[in-house]
Amino acid sequence: MGIESKNIGACVNLAKKNIVITGAASGIGEALASHFVKLKANVFLADIDQPKLSLVAETLRCSYNVCDVANEEDVFALVNHAETELGQIDLFCSNAGILFKGEAVPLALDEEYWMKSWCVNVMSHVYAARHVLPQMIQRQSGYFLQIISAAALLSQIGAPAYSATKSAALSFAESLAISYGHEGIKVSAACPQYVATPMLGFEDTKLPRDAKNLISADEAALQIIDGVLQEKFLILTDSGLIKFFERKHKDYDQWIIGMQRLQNKIVHAKGEINLDNMYKFI
Repeated sequence: MGIESKNIGACVNLAKKNIVITGAASGIGEALASHFVKLKANVFLADIDQPKLSLVAETLRCSYNVCDVANEEDVFALVNHAETELGQIDLFCSNAGILFKGEAVPLALDEEYWMKSWCVNVMSHVYAARHVLPQMIQRQSGYFLQIISAAALLSQIGAPAYSATKSAALSFAESLAISYGHEGIKVSAACPQYVATPMLGFEDTKLPRDAKNLISADEAALQIIDGVLQEKFLILTDSGLIKFFERKHKDYDQWIIGMQRLQNKIVHAKGEINLDNMYKFI
């Protein structure tokens, strides 16, 4: 699965392109940054975790800005800093996201968690687009890449706020593509499924032995970059995902029944819904 970064460069020359990545201190964001650097792009990193971000920036020799993407002033400052360092932004990768462990069921979360999920998983994309796209539209060229989740297509059991906000993020990406495609703006919505990242409790970059339905952040990043180079709107990291998506829309009621059965199977086997090992049941 996946492609080699050396082959990516043969498709499209990303050398000297100016790229900004949020959520770049770990996971898919860090992996994307690493591969973009290998492709000779000028990469600017952002994350809320300053210690981890500074280490990644030092390793990749990139400039960076500590940023809370849920705060519009922070995003505005990030864009200004990146433009000062790099010049015009050619590609903005809005990657940062949040998942609360123990969400379990819709009524288990209080207002704080719902609003935090909304601000990070949805409004971060809105803020980025608000401050990056006008310059891109003015020059009739630019790429806006949103890293979303397969949960936007197929609701994630045990993560109601995550699923709801990721669905909203995908809808926003669709709106951007529809509204600004004729202005020279390319938009991609990457919906990776079950990637071994800190979000799912994987601190080690190595995949566990039972990783049949799990991919590494590195592999996910390569597939996402491949999709960008093909200018795909919807980028998937699992070819089987589209079949589940088609099955869902062919018979919505039957899909709900199937998901109910899967949830019961997980609870029966584990005694609770644990997102860290959900991939084992797919």
